Amino acid sequence: MNIKNCYKVVLFFAILFFAMSEVSAQGVKGRARFTAKKRYWSYGGMITTTSFMGDLSPTPSKGSIDWSNTRANFGGFVQKRYAPRITARASLGNNFFAGSDKDAGRNENRGLEFNSYAAQLNLQGLIDLFPNAGVYYRRPKIPIPYIGLGVGALFGTSTVKQNPDPNYQGEILSGTQKESFVTYVIPVSLGIRYKLSTHMDIGVEAAFNYSGSDKLDGIDNSINGSTFEELNDVFMTLGVNLSYIMGGTIKMPKFR
Repeated sequence: MNIKNCYKVVLFFAILFFAMSEVSAQGVKGRARFTAKKRYWSYGGMITTTSFMGDLSPTPSKGSIDWSNTRANFGGFVQKRYAPRITARASLGNNFFAGSDKDAGRNENRGLEFNSYAAQLNLQGLIDLFPNAGVYYRRPKIPIPYIGLGVGALFGTSTVKQNPDPNYQGEILSGTQKESFVTYVIPVSLGIRYKLSTHMDIGVEAAFNYSGSDKLDGIDNSINGSTFEELNDVFMTLGVNLSYIMGGTIKMPKFR
């Protein structure tokens, strides 16, 4: 799926989410107004896996992933609830990318392999399917689907080396090549969140991250003559997150 089609899908879901939530809101009489006092901050952590789609993927097609090189990562985030279905989130995490001709099952005699590490800073807006106009401790205890759109920055270093077969006749790298990169990234997320307690939520989230560079793996995209010549490097993340709500300015009523 190319980036244009992906955005069409996300836009469709965004319109659908808004339409469904508006229909739901119209059907609830006397719905509470969401005032500034009901806004709240939350923070948390996440554990994710990163799967890379690039020049040493198993097949020369967009969306091809070498699952054997999926890596585990971690990160943290802080977010603020601004409206019944709108949350702004800032997150910081790490990513490990890896791949090789051998693992991809192509050009094994060439023997190229890479390892990359990158820190990622994202700013995203999250849109919930079901709005909550009440106070934070009255969040509905049902799974809440959401989408996320935003922009981020990626800071990292790639390491490329080559262990070719003795009979390999192509170009051979001299030693190990290291290269640093700084680029933008566009994360498009789909997730679902569930209320664990008054102050805690758990969520599962998947994201496609479109980068502004072809050098996340340190390898030029023309190396395999693949369709990635038309697209910069992409990676997918999938993981779980846990968040704690700090509460805002609303106070629980006291009973005497």
